[in-house]
Amino acid sequence: MADTITITLGERTFNLDREKAEEAYSAKKVLNGRNSMFFNILPLKYNWAYELYREMKNTHWEPAEVSVNVDIAQFSQLSESCQQLYKTALGAFARSQELFHSHGIYTVRDLVTAPELKLVFGRFVHEENTRSDVLVHLHGSLQINPMECARLAAIPAFTAKKQFVASKLSPLNHDTDTTTTANKQAVARNIFLINQCMEGTQCFSLWASLFSLAAQNKLPGTGKVFNKLIRDITFRLSLFDQLLQEMVSENPDIWTSAFKEELTGYMVDAVRLEKELIAVLPVADAGLDPEALGTYIEYLSDERLAACNLPRQYHHASSPFPWLDVQLHLASSHAAAVASSTLDNSFDDDDL
Repeated sequence: MADTITITLGERTFNLDREKAEEAYSAKKVLNGRNSMFFNILPLKYNWAYELYREMKNTHWEPAEVSVNVDIAQFSQLSESCQQLYKTALGAFARSQELFHSHGIYTVRDLVTAPELKLVFGRFVHEENTRSDVLVHLHGSLQINPMECARLAAIPAFTAKKQFVASKLSPLNHDTDTTTTANKQAVARNIFLINQCMEGTQCFSLWASLFSLAAQNKLPGTGKVFNKLIRDITFRLSLFDQLLQEMVSENPDIWTSAFKEELTGYMVDAVRLEKELIAVLPVADAGLDPEALGTYIEYLSDERLAACNLPRQYHHASSPFPWLDVQLHLASSHAAAVASSTLDNSFDDDDL
């Protein structure tokens, strides 16, 4: 009789052939592992990925659940500059996937091989739908012309962001040979650029402006909507922070001094780009000091760097806006250390 191992997930138990389970476990890698389907998820190796998937799924939300009735009543009473700031934020949000080149993440999904990693990537599809629904909800409820918002988000400061990331991304496709150090670094480079640099810092001056208005009891519904959106972004940042750490652990050849300096340099560029946006936005009319907001972007970028085990560049002793940390979910960010499971671990789940 074959030696077996029992894995418990919630109230369910699974008896696996020990030899085959150990073989499947050892074959799991971020890159260049055995390709298998989602239903071959056991035994889990990247526990954090499956736990993150569950948390993302369990916090799914619908924009229409958030009332914006107060926002509808207030919008026409806002100053012209604050109305423009709001419309610019909607325009930037509508363009964010284009500006950040987020479609590149789907190529990364094709290249990773462990099924629990592919599973958590699948949440992107649901979140893309939610992002579209947010725009429908806010544009429709407040009767704001999306074309006007798009025009406001077409200024040079936004174009510079798009050009920056496009010039730095490495060309990847699902057939890329990820056995070479250069191509493994290309995957890591794209992850860092798209997520930590772009989605993790860009346009945060606009999101901060919306949160500042909401803190003044102006457009509180929109503040709640963006709080939930930023929570989704935090989940994605956590995914790629930890994915990058796993890649480095499994492929130490990619983590050279020169490569780390390259990534850090990209973050410094990202900070500069966001400060250039701050300079042309009426953030003061939303109650934010432009210089302090620039300092906050530096502070935020250091948090992103530290999460990837890269050196901080600005070393601010504390956050200029502790209240904004709460809205951006920095205080509750998923910063758990990367840890692989063992075959003897038990897992709490009801989703399989």
